[in-house]
Amino acid sequence: MAYIRTPIDSQVTYRRQCRSSPRCIVVALSVSFIAFNWIAFHAFKSQFSFDDNYNPLSTDSSGKPLPPNWLDTATERSRGYRASKDWQGQWYRWRALNPSKIEQRTDDLTKFDIVYTWVNGSDPLFQTMRLDSQTNHPMFQKYLRENAKQIDTTTKRRYRDMDELRYSLRSTIDYASNLFRRIHIVTTEVAPNQPQIPSWLIEKPDSPVQIVSHNTIFRNSSHLPSYNSLAIESQFVNIPDLTDIFMYMNDDIFLGLKLLPSDLWTPLYGYVLHMEASLLIPPIVRYFDPNAITVGEWHSLQYSNYLLSQRFGPRHRAYIAHVIHVLSVSMLKEIQSIWPKELEMTSAHQFRGEGQGKDIHVSFFTAHYIMEKLRETQLESFWQYRLDTNQDGILDWEERRVLIDRINVWNVNQDQPKYARRQHSRPTMIHAHKTTLDRIGIRMSGTTVYRQSGLDGFPHLLRNADTSKTIPTETVKDKNGKDVLPQWPYGNYEPVNDRKCKLDVNFCFGLDFVDPTYPQIPAEHAKRIFSRLAFKEFHCGDCLLEILMQDPYRGGMGAWMPEDETSEAFANVVEKVARYNYVLGTSDYSFMALQGAKGAKKDLDNLLARRDQKAFFCINDDFPDDPVVENEIQTLFKDFLDTRFPLPSPYEKIE
Repeated sequence: MAYIRTPIDSQVTYRRQCRSSPRCIVVALSVSFIAFNWIAFHAFKSQFSFDDNYNPLSTDSSGKPLPPNWLDTATERSRGYRASKDWQGQWYRWRALNPSKIEQRTDDLTKFDIVYTWVNGSDPLFQTMRLDSQTNHPMFQKYLRENAKQIDTTTKRRYRDMDELRYSLRSTIDYASNLFRRIHIVTTEVAPNQPQIPSWLIEKPDSPVQIVSHNTIFRNSSHLPSYNSLAIESQFVNIPDLTDIFMYMNDDIFLGLKLLPSDLWTPLYGYVLHMEASLLIPPIVRYFDPNAITVGEWHSLQYSNYLLSQRFGPRHRAYIAHVIHVLSVSMLKEIQSIWPKELEMTSAHQFRGEGQGKDIHVSFFTAHYIMEKLRETQLESFWQYRLDTNQDGILDWEERRVLIDRINVWNVNQDQPKYARRQHSRPTMIHAHKTTLDRIGIRMSGTTVYRQSGLDGFPHLLRNADTSKTIPTETVKDKNGKDVLPQWPYGNYEPVNDRKCKLDVNFCFGLDFVDPTYPQIPAEHAKRIFSRLAFKEFHCGDCLLEILMQDPYRGGMGAWMPEDETSEAFANVVEKVARYNYVLGTSDYSFMALQGAKGAKKDLDNLLARRDQKAFFCINDDFPDDPVVENEIQTLFKDFLDTRFPLPSPYEKIE
């Protein structure tokens, strides 16, 4: 390489030396790469009408100048900026965080209550009470005359007790001892003022483990005794001295890895919801067999989604994973105020399947209600405070034109191949969430992975949704004549930047909205357009929200939140966002049904082998009413539980 430092006598010599020089080759390739990108940029620039003044490091997502110190999320804004004094407003609007401003400190976030539902179906007193209720119940009259033994066998399996609660409680002590304040075991009464109590449980008035009888929480005592878990769950709102946010578990669910409050809820990211986007619940109530005496949860899920669809739009909604569920007393009260008759009807159904299975599935319903209310808040805020710039309720042509132009630019960008499609460079709401939570003293357990925030757009945006027409609610025929679901959402794992949608302005907003000769759309008409866009044609609303959040030019929280952060409107929106904020999370879990001794041993051994991987596991006993099989499986199950959770909890009697 000495020739680089030697004077060059001729251009020919220079060219020959450069041909053989790796450094020259690198320089040439770099220059070519820069030139190619410059040409490509200006070629696409004219097509997309890029703004030459756009600078992602100096403006917010709506093009508004950022405060000088916006990169330092630990500091206040510049004094001259009309910023919210509330830490939540700064967090939601800017992702700016000053830990000293958070009033709700870590001490308030370390304790949530846990609610168990439990019944000892093997208790002779309970069996007598259940058989007496079945004998006098219209749903069982026909079968009692024809085959009473079949009914007894079928229902006995549902209530059989294999000491699951003892070991589930041990798992809670092992893996969530720093999470709970109190444990409420909700159970039945087998005689007046005689609730079922586990024989092994130490009873003390000041114990954190308390028995709560159905008589305490059912507001209508005529609905008792209840053998319907869905009816019992509908009354959780009445459990005395319950923390607002609490964790709900069945006694057949066990914890396998450490849990912390951040696995349930945090003040920055809200509720942590576990969804199965690959299993969708239809928005209609399908055929119910009136002669069925064994009814699973599917009918209640369909009915719940039907109710949600009447209010928020007829979408197929994701199944809620069969793990721990996070619930809220204040949210349950809000739901109860909107659907009082439906919850009262659920409470009245003594047995699952009564009333054609029209029961509200509380965990599913609450999770999707939270998701829909945050989406509604975002869209309403945009419609009222950003689209309607003068906030008079009337949409004039200039206000509409700005949105139409924005959508048209978005649609053109969506048509580009991925390498040419312009995307914003802003971080998502859950970007660096572990570090962010650390700053306010909240740790992540590693058991749950945050996948997507509802503030980054509706997570279950439909894949390739056709916004030029209504989405069918029933199955449709594919090109091979096979029945398929008409809509599939994006999954929880897919990055928001990989999602696509195009918005058909004519269909979603209507011809009046896009007609420049229609100078003003009256307030009532504007409300009807919004309702249709946001709910009836929900895929239109999903795509509009996607545009507001992911627009590479002006997208982000500022695209839909009120502009004046000192206004009452901004404070009201922030309050709603804080109430309905959520993230979708995933955890490794297993679900199994014990049906035969051989299969049960294999499944249980596999769980032991993977004991350091499973965050949760649910074990159902689904074996036949055969004394030999029952004895074999109970022995295997007891050995498994003693091996997996060998240490008695502090609340067990010494035996």
